Parts: sequence; C-alpha cells; structure tokens
Amino acid sequence: IVDVGSVVEALSAEDSESPLYEVESLCMRCGENGITRFLLTLIPHFRKILLSAFECPHCGERNNEVQFAGEIQPKGCHYILNVPSGDQKMFIRQVVKSETASIKIPELDFEIPPEAQRGSLSTIEGILVRAADELEALQEERKKVDSLTAEAIDAFLIKLRACAAGEMHFTLILDDPAGNSFIENTY
Repeated sequence: IVDVGSVVEALSAEDSESPLYEVESLCMRCGENGITRFLLTLIPHFRKILLSAFECPHCGERNNEVQFAGEIQPKGCHYILNVPSGDQKMFIRQVVKSETASIKIPELDFEIPPEAQRGSLSTIEGILVRAADELEALQEERKKVDSLTAEAIDAFLIKLRACAAGEMHFTLILDDPAGNSFIENTY
C-alpha cells in the first residue's frame, strides 16, 4: 500500500522540476504486480496536485487519479461553463474534478455524482466521452433485463455524444463543496 503523503514528501523534496516517481504495486484485477507512476505538478492559477497512473502489463488494467497535495480549501467552488456548439476550443479546456465534485448538464437532465468518478484530470470532451462510455458499457446487460431503460439510455447516449462532439450547445456545471476542482480559462 502506497502512502500518498510520503509520495508527496518525496516529490516535494526533489528539485522544482518534480520528477516522475514510480512504485511497483498490486493489480486489483489480476493479482500480479504493475507500476504506479506519480507526478506532483502545479496547475497554473490553481494549486499543486498529485497525478497517479497505474498500469498492469499482465492484464492491461489502467487507471488514473488526481489527489490534492495542498490544504483543504476554506470554501467550495461552483463553475458554470456555457459551451456553444462548434467551439472546439472549449472542449480542450483542462478540468480538475475532485472526488467530492459533481458535474451537471441541465439541458440533458444529467448529473455525474461525486461517488461515480474518482478525482480526475481531463478535458471537457474527455469527461463527456468517459461518461458515455461508462453508461454504454452495461447496455447489453440492460437490454436483457430492462429493455425500456436500455432504449431510453440509447436515446440519451446520442445526445450526450452529440455534446461531446461539439454538435450541441450545453451548460456544464461543476460543483465541489471541498473547493478542490477547477476549469481552465483558455482566454
């Protein structure tokens, strides 16, 4: 088990160019050893974060996570981003989503609750594609158990993928009571 605090200390003790720190760790899928890589980095106009990425060469399991290396924020944060259709620059904005943050798209009546996704560093497009992929992953099973729900999700996925492709205007709301989330301002 890797103690995140000790990783942050080890990375902070290095020079300001924070090197990549690697440790061998257990793969929870196959039980073999994989590699977890850590990088302490400063996001401009935000704060330091610890990026971790696990990869297992035996079964191909991969996952990424963002953890916050600094103090707990005294206030939460609430971002509202209007994303016009066709504006590709909006889709490459970096988004830091903490494990306590929720994401909402009111036009689709859609919410990603905090417990549905771990802390992550992604883009607007990446968040939407990941949500669509995760919803789609269980569709075959849903079709067998509840075909009406599966049909409704198929219809919803068309709209969600249209948003991710920039074909539809939407509003993205990022709400984090812990104050550890951020949407990059590209202007």
